[in-house]
Amino acid sequence: MEIIDISIVERIAEAAVADKFAWYDMENIVVNCSALLLLIFLRIQHKSIKNSFLLDQKLFVAMLDLAMVMCFVESGANSWNYRALFTSLLPNEAMGLFIDRSVNMCLNILYFGVNIIFGYIWCLYAVYKMYGSPRRVKRYAKIICAPAIIGLAALLVNPITDWVFSINENNKYVRGDLLLIPTLAIMSYLVFGVVYINSNRRRLNKYMILPMTVIMTPIFIGAVVSFLVPGTAIIAMVLTISLVGLYASTQSEYAYIDRLSGVYNRRYLDDYLTSLNENKKHKEKGTTITGIMVDMDKFKQINDNFGHHMGDDAISQVGKILRENLGKMNFAARYGGDEFIIITPMLDSDSIEALMQKLTDAANANNNSGEYPYELSFSYGYAQFTVGKEKDSDGFMKRMDDNMYQYKVAKKARWAAEGKKTKQEVVPSAE
Repeated sequence: MEIIDISIVERIAEAAVADKFAWYDMENIVVNCSALLLLIFLRIQHKSIKNSFLLDQKLFVAMLDLAMVMCFVESGANSWNYRALFTSLLPNEAMGLFIDRSVNMCLNILYFGVNIIFGYIWCLYAVYKMYGSPRRVKRYAKIICAPAIIGLAALLVNPITDWVFSINENNKYVRGDLLLIPTLAIMSYLVFGVVYINSNRRRLNKYMILPMTVIMTPIFIGAVVSFLVPGTAIIAMVLTISLVGLYASTQSEYAYIDRLSGVYNRRYLDDYLTSLNENKKHKEKGTTITGIMVDMDKFKQINDNFGHHMGDDAISQVGKILRENLGKMNFAARYGGDEFIIITPMLDSDSIEALMQKLTDAANANNNSGEYPYELSFSYGYAQFTVGKEKDSDGFMKRMDDNMYQYKVAKKARWAAEGKKTKQEVVPSAE
């Protein structure tokens, strides 16, 4: 009977394991390098954005930078596990092992820490997208910081306690009893962000709701996979996928959204009407839509008596009213200055007038809140546009404008007879 040399078998097994980890490391590096290249591209592209000084852009850049750090950290944390680089290089084996274990410990702390901070910043980004208020973001930064503080504190004391994870004498990552602390910190921000977006969805432009919610789906999946299968190189890539999706959505925002009011801009309105009028299906069907021109009353007095910053605030409030009250079937665009256009499939006058009254009631509620030194009031004019009957939308716009002017003249005469004046008229001009 032939005797098998156990040492040879062990060496073969060790070689097989080494080959397996070498191949895995190569896949890990390729995946994270691909993610890093995408992130670098986004970072370079972002430098060309003129309004990069705004808070949402600063938060987006912070998420980009964190994702790039994650590319390095994830590759290092997964590759360093079981490795003994300094142990083999230094003459003092004990010192080499100590350095290897310390590096492994630091990489894994960074791994969890970056994930927690990313989730925290994403929540602040969502808050800003909802309200556009740096002050509100600062307030929420204090309110939701507890999970981040607890998770990061657990990581900082981990080298002493080994509560979250430990690095054993073979330089191998081993889960600790309190691994759930950083994991729950990450999950809490994912849950908070999704719930917050959906509970305040009326404040967010409709085209942004899906990307802002779905962006966290791959991150959630990545966190679960990473928890169930330690060492899986997936977080950096899913962060990158999420940021690419968010970047694409924000580019649509810059192209078609009026920054001040948060509704669509004139370019989107023109493109919409042009594409509608050139669509063969709509021509054959004779599709008809209604356009409502909304003009702000006494807007010049707001600028004259309170300053242009307050005029900008008034435009912002009108955009908010339109976004929150138009519903899914309608959309609004800022036509220019203090004029807005609502496009709706409603054709009967009763429904159209009910919508206008709804907007008027919302403006009155805004005025009655006492939060603003001005009053919002609207004049309306609506007209209908049938696809294929007109070469362009110029006549459509003119009919809306003419009807709005008649409405404004009648309203002005009625106010004069009643002696009614808005807040901005009562305040004497600074001139």
